[in-house]
Amino acid sequence: MKRNITIVIGHPDPAPDRFCRALARSYADGAREAGHNVRTVDVAVLEVPYLRTAWEFKQAAPPRSLTASAQAVFDADHLVLVFPLWLGGPPALLKAFLEQVMRPGQAFTYGGKSSTSRFSRRRSARLIVTMGMPGCR
Repeated sequence: MKRNITIVIGHPDPAPDRFCRALARSYADGAREAGHNVRTVDVAVLEVPYLRTAWEFKQAAPPRSLTASAQAVFDADHLVLVFPLWLGGPPALLKAFLEQVMRPGQAFTYGGKSSTSRFSRRRSARLIVTMGMPGCR
């Protein structure tokens, strides 16, 4: 079954030799060889403003610089996030991207006792997390 796969590269350094980029390329190549549609979002090359207030999160218009990337995330049957572990979590730029994309009115809506989500249909996701730690002796 052909699937729409979106790979989000969450390493904030745009250098092409980063291990996360190699993993993402390999994943994309394998998925294309298997006949799937693949889109890649690279947060390092996007203009991603940070959200600073609850009002911005709930009310402000999403940045136009992320419209196509957000649509790629919403269209995905399978979402892949590739990022390095920094200080116990994803890099701030990836978190900022996810906060912008997964906002009320974009990813979901509040509605009294219920809410609706753009993710209500069955989907899957994979996290590929790298860690550059020195070896133990």
